[in-house]
Amino acid sequence: MSREQIVAVLKSNMERIIEGARGREVRDSDSLVADFGADSLEIVEVVSRTMKELKIKVPRVELSEPKNIGELVSLFERAAARTAAA
Repeated sequence: MSREQIVAVLKSNMERIIEGARGREVRDSDSLVADFGADSLEIVEVVSRTMKELKIKVPRVELSEPKNIGELVSLFERAAARTAAA
């Protein structure tokens, strides 16, 4: 699974759930909270739906690490690689 595919799924879920993300460009350096105004429930929903669509699992402790969208996508990439290798 490519980084572009992961970004596309993440962006789609962001636009569905976070009002501030609709029709906006998504950059790696953006923050779901600071740049798009997401609250904690919206973040959980975006992350959960994205992982479900991508058929990946990420340990909860790792989900607190990303500080921006680029880091979140990288985390999803690593999870997808682990899933593919299993």
